[in-house]
Amino acid sequence: MLLEGKNALVFGAGGHLGHHIATRFEQEGASVFRSSATAKAGQPAMSVVDATDESAVDKYIDGIAEDAGSVDIVVNMSGVAPGLYHHGKPASEVSLEQFLMPLAVDTAAQFITAKSAYRHMSKQGSGVIILNTSTLAKVGSPWSPALTASHAATEGLMRSLAHEYGAAGVRVLGVRSEAMPDSPTIQYTFATMGANMGMGFDEMKGFIEQNKTALKKLPEAKDTAAVFAFAASDIAGFMAGTMLNNSAGHIVD
Repeated sequence: MLLEGKNALVFGAGGHLGHHIATRFEQEGASVFRSSATAKAGQPAMSVVDATDESAVDKYIDGIAEDAGSVDIVVNMSGVAPGLYHHGKPASEVSLEQFLMPLAVDTAAQFITAKSAYRHMSKQGSGVIILNTSTLAKVGSPWSPALTASHAATEGLMRSLAHEYGAAGVRVLGVRSEAMPDSPTIQYTFATMGANMGMGFDEMKGFIEQNKTALKKLPEAKDTAAVFAFAASDIAGFMAGTMLNNSAGHIVD
């Protein structure tokens, strides 16, 4: 029960990884507040909150702080559908508007929720904010200019906030994951990128496993969710300003 007694807010909990993170936090004893930009059928009840709307986020977090007594953990998994910004397509086929989409939604939403949560965490003298990226932030993968730029920006944001917020007892860190084949986003990505290489989904998965990872296998969403739970726990109490590298050895640093 790594998170017993903690109040955890998971934005983007309607997505695949967000759902797994929220579920793992609950299993570790946290009281979890799920939200998503739209209502999701067939999933646990969650609030509808646009994580790119600063006033809506402030109102939502203020309400939880008042009702629950504290805001201890914040994770934001909000993101724009990869097809909208031509993820997996050559950069020449990505417009400026499409290029900016992940920055305007994925990275911006993490900044908004972190900033809002800090107002309460700084008064408490404690709290954990976990940002999410992927190996794209480091490897310079082709056919992914928009998300690569967004994830690299998010890692820079994490380092900046960690130094600024740390003195108030607020830990800011991140989880950098390898592709998770059970995720709809990665299923789309492997199919699209694989088409550029003349590969189907299974061939693309095998190529990444055998040629890119040290462990010769890829994590599932539940494996990445476990790392988020560790990062949020007191066991990781002296981890700040770092990315937990859950890449199966794709990134070695």
